[in-house]
Amino acid sequence: MTREKSIYVLTVLVLTLALLAPAFPVLAAGPTTSITVIKYGEGGAIIDQTTVSWEWMKTNLPVQGDGATHYYHQGPTFDDSTTAKLWDPGETVNIDSRDYGAAMGTDVMALCDLVGGASPGDSIKIKAADNFAKWLDYEDVYEPEPEQGKAVVTWYTADTGEGPDGYVPDYVSGMRLVFFAETTNSEGKHVFGNWDMHETLAESRWHYYYDGKFWPSSSGLSVKNVRYIEIYSDTGAASDSLVATANVTLNSLGIALDRDFIDFGNVSPGKNSPVQYVGIANTGTLDCSVTMEVQSDNQTARLFYEQSLYIEASLYDPNAVIASILTSNSKMISTQLKVPSTWNEAGQQQAIFTFWAEAMH
Repeated sequence: MTREKSIYVLTVLVLTLALLAPAFPVLAAGPTTSITVIKYGEGGAIIDQTTVSWEWMKTNLPVQGDGATHYYHQGPTFDDSTTAKLWDPGETVNIDSRDYGAAMGTDVMALCDLVGGASPGDSIKIKAADNFAKWLDYEDVYEPEPEQGKAVVTWYTADTGEGPDGYVPDYVSGMRLVFFAETTNSEGKHVFGNWDMHETLAESRWHYYYDGKFWPSSSGLSVKNVRYIEIYSDTGAASDSLVATANVTLNSLGIALDRDFIDFGNVSPGKNSPVQYVGIANTGTLDCSVTMEVQSDNQTARLFYEQSLYIEASLYDPNAVIASILTSNSKMISTQLKVPSTWNEAGQQQAIFTFWAEAMH
């Protein structure tokens, strides 16, 4: 089975790590102003797709939010002394730092319906311009519980305190995925908290912040600079059905990185960069093999890393397994640049490192 096919067959978690060389300020993806919605069928064939601007969404689809009500997610509690303190059902810890403002936007469901909609059993991928992505199930988008609220791609916000507000592109983290929780905490705030994530989403969809320990954090689901919504269906054909029931326990496949960027610093041809380490934790219930792929729209940058990047002291190979990690274990891998003496392109070379997890056989 090829890795490309496995994304449709396995639950594959993809994590991205932005890399810079030489040393300059980290460049983040900017605000997005349009969304491309794609529906895939069996084997990854595209059934339908469309691209719409935020102005079109505002004019032609129901607007979510009133421009006054603030919506919140929750960060890590950093207290695992009890289950209650870890998950904080009262939604009081690390809330204000995840105030996404008086947001307005468009329901992900309405966007999915532009290409024929999703069906029970489908998975929906919310992907940013830099390819960072989170997955939701059909129920999360089409039948959200009040504690979660609608999954909304927001193109306006006010009073966030994180920078310029307003419509995108002034909205610096827009378009952003925000859950518009209908319930409120004791302070009357609309919070999609960590315990709400626990109770409303499948365990494979929970997000954790990792710093040597795993801390639940619903704010990690709030993808910013959303550019794509992708629907993955088992089939696009019509069918008949019967009712069956079973109590099934699903295994899950997942990894988490301990950092989100690397700056290799200034490196000259014929010289080596310092070794930089990346921690990879197995967050699923299956033993997994990890591979890594360099991605960049810039051909020069892509060639630079293909010729210069060494992982675990071996030259980069997208098909090579860089780590085999057992359940509940983690591994540190080394990365280093060894720039060929023949390299003759100066300037910043930026790429995305995409880590793929597959079940060990």
